[in-house]
Amino acid sequence: MNWQQEQQAFWDWMTRPQDLRDSADSIDALMAPHQALSRVEALAIYNNAYHQRLIQISSELYPVLYHTLGDDVYTRLWLEYIAEYPPRPGPMGLLGEHLLVFARQHAQFGQLPALLDIIELESLLISLFDKADEPAFTRPMLQALPIDQWPVMCWQPKQDWALMHSRFDLEAYWTLMQAHLAQETAIPGETGFAVPLHEPAQTVFYLVRRVNHRMQFQRINQAMLVFLQGIHLHFPFADLCEQLASNFPEEDIAQLSLTLLLKAIDLQLLHARLTA
Repeated sequence: MNWQQEQQAFWDWMTRPQDLRDSADSIDALMAPHQALSRVEALAIYNNAYHQRLIQISSELYPVLYHTLGDDVYTRLWLEYIAEYPPRPGPMGLLGEHLLVFARQHAQFGQLPALLDIIELESLLISLFDKADEPAFTRPMLQALPIDQWPVMCWQPKQDWALMHSRFDLEAYWTLMQAHLAQETAIPGETGFAVPLHEPAQTVFYLVRRVNHRMQFQRINQAMLVFLQGIHLHFPFADLCEQLASNFPEEDIAQLSLTLLLKAIDLQLLHARLTA
């Protein structure tokens, strides 16, 4: 075994959740004796410490998920996740980049829709925070654009926002959870409240975005959803208006489309770059 193979073997023993006794012969052959501990026991200490540190970091990245599940269940979720998706070099924010995919496919966690929505939202809050800064389209830029060019213009979405939907009132739950987290005696898994469903029962869409290097999310109405979905699909303005007309035939589409465009501009969702 050359040094690259030795390094890879050591890395695998350190980073993958496993019973190291299954590799006892290989570990004995590679590592020097220890006066008090067997080679397997010595390496197991580092293996366990490594994974406990990863779980601690993840609980800081996903505080709502951590305090929803509690320490034992949360640890099991992450050990199983890391076993399937070992960490790769890069920012710690990448640690949970596949967590939602893993949880959706999990036999137990995949049956918990509120849990999946919490994972999706916290994952978006993490990933969008790290997006590069981009110049935003402004009202003066809109005023400078000849009105006859509007129909063919494509407003481009900035990278620091996304859409998601949920049957659960995530805004109310986040408010309750923030109050829970502010307590010095807060115990993970012992919140005393559950994730509430929307009343009346409905699916609500959320806009998740970065604002001045802080993350927030807010409920949006159906018209804003249709408009922003079209922006993400790079529809020209004329096509956006057609989409709105087909979904809201009773509305004044000229007024509605302008209102939504100005709202998107004020929220700094549109890139300064325009394409026709």
